[in-house]
Amino acid sequence: MMRKHKGYPVYPLTVAQKFHLFYLPYCPSAAVMNIGTRLTIQSEIDWDLLKQSIYQAYDRCEGMRVRFAKDKDGTYYQYVVDKEERDIEFVDFSQGTLEEADKVMQQWTTVPFPMEDAPLTRVVMISLPDGFNGVYFLGHHMIVDAQSLIGFLKDIIELYCSQKYEGVPAPKEMASYIEQIQKDLAYEAGSKAQLGTWSSSRRRSSPPSPSTTA
Repeated sequence: MMRKHKGYPVYPLTVAQKFHLFYLPYCPSAAVMNIGTRLTIQSEIDWDLLKQSIYQAYDRCEGMRVRFAKDKDGTYYQYVVDKEERDIEFVDFSQGTLEEADKVMQQWTTVPFPMEDAPLTRVVMISLPDGFNGVYFLGHHMIVDAQSLIGFLKDIIELYCSQKYEGVPAPKEMASYIEQIQKDLAYEAGSKAQLGTWSSSRRRSSPPSPSTTA
């Protein structure tokens, strides 16, 4: 029977995730793992529809619903919750300056995420000066990189536009994070076996002769 936490199946960390946890204690702040960005357009926004689209994007993207926890031995593992249920915040910066808005968002990016049983992403709907509107996104590098960040924001935009504008197709389904994790773990297990075979055969061979130079 598969091990569970809070009713969800759990999975080991990948090698890349373990590496992040290895160097994290040596960083001056855990916020070094944060990736923050904003995406805006000079257009009016249907905020209710945008919020709905953000929730839909979370529903479609398992990777953005990952949580981490520790077992009694202090070993981290991961699981994926069914839904993102937090309220999607809205912050109105439109009456100030862009510099003031950026300063606040930069401060948001410096706040570390709790690592256990907590969300590792944050989305805020933002209204900026000069009619620019959109979203601020913050993610933890344990589950977010540049490619997944772009893919998630792209999904929000396409979901919004497909419901807002006639003739705009809905986006294709997102790939499964769980399936990819299972493939990564299987690959890592296979690589270790191959490495062990290679190492043992290397040990049985004769050592190379020392080189000479003229």
